[in-house]
Amino acid sequence: MSDGIDEPAPSPLPRRHATRLRHYWRSQGWAHHDNIDIDLLRWGLIVERIGRDTASVFELSGAGRDALAQGLVANRAARQAHAAAVHAAARHLAAAGRLVFTELSIRTVHEGRWRSCKPDVFSLVRGLRADHLAPQVHEIKVSRADLLGELRNAKIERYRELAASIYFVLADGVASVSEIPADYGVMFYDPAQGLRIARIAPMGEYTLETRHWMALAKARPFAAEHESGQLAF
Repeated sequence: MSDGIDEPAPSPLPRRHATRLRHYWRSQGWAHHDNIDIDLLRWGLIVERIGRDTASVFELSGAGRDALAQGLVANRAARQAHAAAVHAAARHLAAAGRLVFTELSIRTVHEGRWRSCKPDVFSLVRGLRADHLAPQVHEIKVSRADLLGELRNAKIERYRELAASIYFVLADGVASVSEIPADYGVMFYDPAQGLRIARIAPMGEYTLETRHWMALAKARPFAAEHESGQLAF
């Protein structure tokens, strides 16, 4: 089969196409012969090898290897941008006197099913009264595709049982305030200008149960640069 390019590949590649390309890079390239393979062939990212004694297999072209490398660079940049925004939000909340967690894994019940949840930033007031803790979740979104997927799947709703208020923290340019449902707060993050609140989240009901406290007890609180490890609690 010709390895000519019928049309240029989109950049970035659709997720399923990028996954398939990585599969062919890591494996012996056994062909799927589906629409994704057709797209990769017409974009010139894979070429077909047919031998007398083997089934049809695909291998990456030079353009395919370049596309993988570009995807790797883009993914690393997104992870770094996400980590920077998480750190900025955690630092902001810690400076306000809240107890902050950035590595919390917790189980919640949503629509009758147990869900494993990992909020980007979870925080609560350092207090002794359960009704004054005002727990919050801040979800970081540095890409529009990630935000739209979150809104479409409503995964963030899993946090309702443990958070009195939920915020979306958006990188500048990802979305406008009007695109975020009214029951969420909105903050914007810019590496140079920091965080700014665009809309305060409404307060809702919450109940922290034993399983929540056990998850918090096992997690390590975020410590700002000026805090000692002992004062982090």
